[in-house]
Amino acid sequence: MHESMDSNISPYRQVHANAHAAVGGRPRVLVAEDEWAFRVLLLLAFEDDGYDVVTVGNGPKLLEVLASSILPNSGIEPFDLVVSDVRMPGWSGLLALEDLCRSQLVPPVVVITAFGSDELHQRAEQAGAAAVLDKPFDLAELTALGRRLVSQHAT
Repeated sequence: MHESMDSNISPYRQVHANAHAAVGGRPRVLVAEDEWAFRVLLLLAFEDDGYDVVTVGNGPKLLEVLASSILPNSGIEPFDLVVSDVRMPGWSGLLALEDLCRSQLVPPVVVITAFGSDELHQRAEQAGAAAVLDKPFDLAELTALGRRLVSQHAT
């Protein structure tokens, strides 16, 4: 497989050029959610929609896994999408988002929250969230949103 480092292609797209082939063309999503039952529900929804899914239960682990995925030879394939809860132990998803979006290598991030004030939505969008969803939300709408974001980001 040929890797191109075309200067007209964003670093994100360059890193992801071969990622889909490594997982059979399936988009990869990293889900960060501290509530175990909801994390499993998100895992199943994304798997049923054809995603390769990795889950974590807190903000520090989210950053660790995502950072590892963009390092060469880390053994972790890059992600196409991140879905993160806002309030989690260790570090909020919003703080993680603010750190994540400083890098051009980060895929689109969807923030999910049970505490969706206008201020939180505005802060998340300013931090770089592609979308903010208030719980409860329709899982099919989330996976469809994920597909649109992955498709838009890959082109």
